[in-house]
Amino acid sequence: MLNKYESMVVITPTLSEDNSKKENESIKNFIKENGGEILNTDEWGKKRLAFQFHNFKEGYYFINYFTLDATKVTELDRFYRLHEYVIRNNILVK
Repeated sequence: MLNKYESMVVITPTLSEDNSKKENESIKNFIKENGGEILNTDEWGKKRLAFQFHNFKEGYYFINYFTLDATKVTELDRFYRLHEYVIRNNILVK
């Protein structure tokens, strides 16, 4: 069964805005390749972080809304952790 999810991702500010969008596209492609469907994406652009994290004070924020099989969520979480440009993320069930 496919559940609905919301995931906020913060991409490192060392990339350009265009490259940060490409990184988010790779995340969306990963979701699609694992049987998910992207419902919507909110691009917040470069924002200041609430607190400094890994020597970064800001990052590019993206919120992806999607459906995905519950068994694939751990794979998505692993993808985030291994992705060198993702500095923060969360995955919430809608």
